[in-house]
Amino acid sequence: MKKFIWPINLITLKEINSTNQYARKYLHEKHNWIVIWTMNQTEGIGMNQNLWHSEKEKNLTFSIVFKPVQYIKKIYVINIIISNAIHKTLSTCYNQKNKEKIWIKWPNDIIIDNKKIGGILIENSIFSQRIHTIIIGIGINVYQEEFQKEWGASSLKKIFNLNFDLDYLFYKIIFFIQKEYLLFTIYGEQFIREYYINHLYLKDKISYFYIYKTNNYISGIIRSITDQGSLVIEFNKKLYFFYHKEIEFLM
Repeated sequence: MKKFIWPINLITLKEINSTNQYARKYLHEKHNWIVIWTMNQTEGIGMNQNLWHSEKEKNLTFSIVFKPVQYIKKIYVINIIISNAIHKTLSTCYNQKNKEKIWIKWPNDIIIDNKKIGGILIENSIFSQRIHTIIIGIGINVYQEEFQKEWGASSLKKIFNLNFDLDYLFYKIIFFIQKEYLLFTIYGEQFIREYYINHLYLKDKISYFYIYKTNNYISGIIRSITDQGSLVIEFNKKLYFFYHKEIEFLM
């Protein structure tokens, strides 16, 4: 039996160019937790309009159409909910006997063994300064084994050398997303932010970045995120704040 906190409306597709694009037709539906799942996404889109490369029937690619019941004004909160949920799913189900650490790379990539294995694309529909409907696109590399070097990517199979049940992993992620959202509604933003910050990739380590505004390369230390979701980096003993698209990690 599938375990959920709220019932989902599942739509499975044999093949689709992008689950996020397909999900847009359900923006005005009254139903909540509409999930579009395909085993063959041919033109998946990642952050910054980059393509998300996914081999047929080897990975998880799905989107959730979600209407928050609890008032959400800050868009970054959704990033935290989804990132935490995927991190907790993988940590709970697959990492207990493995040494590899699982991290959240700001703002919402999932990193294992310094390789990207998952990405999130969030589209918001805002009405009267309130997030009305959210499309959450999720891609997890599970069985794929071939990646171009410049992608900096890997898969759960390559890292853990375990067999994975795609159905089980899919339903677990949905459950953990609902659970993380429930925690937010009960305990608030600060509670879920703490987990996110504690599992930030490269936190408290000297790392290298490219700053788009100044066209400079810097070495700095990730310290936290602000209550608006911007990244806090210590550089020359001072703290600087960066929003998405202002900075790039140099892996």
